[in-house]
Amino acid sequence: MILVSAIIASALVASIAGISLFIMGNSSAIHTDSHNLLNGISIPANRYLKAVVSVNDFKLIADLALTQDQQTKGLAIKNHMNESEGMLFVFQHPSIQSFWMKDMNFPIDIIWLDANRSVVYIAPNLQPCPSQGNCPGYVPNKDSLYVLEATAGFSHRHNVTVGTKTNFQLVG
Repeated sequence: MILVSAIIASALVASIAGISLFIMGNSSAIHTDSHNLLNGISIPANRYLKAVVSVNDFKLIADLALTQDQQTKGLAIKNHMNESEGMLFVFQHPSIQSFWMKDMNFPIDIIWLDANRSVVYIAPNLQPCPSQGNCPGYVPNKDSLYVLEATAGFSHRHNVTVGTKTNFQLVG
């Protein structure tokens, strides 16, 4: 049993190291100098990295919107999303980040987080914009470094309020 555990642990370490080497060795990657989740990591331009996001003991797997293209498209690339999925936007520096629901296919909650990964603002149950007409923007009153998009009602179901601490870890 100990040998099996050691083999599994070695495989896990090798897998993580391989992901790290791929990320750092990708020549077409975009580099970030920010002091955040991605500090020192090269960002591949051709795929989404993923992170496990923990909010009040609930874990979800989030696609990371890191490049300008990924951040512009956001969740409009999906037709639906499960409770255990999301998208985490990671910015270079804390600032006021405005979002809208243009081209979205389903309602979501948008949760803004500061550099300490604490919730600073929540816009719940946002509906997609109509194909024609006005599409309002949602703007927090505080700077954020991260923005989490989750299923509509997520904040309510998981007791997320301003000040709630979150955590996330890059998984590849």
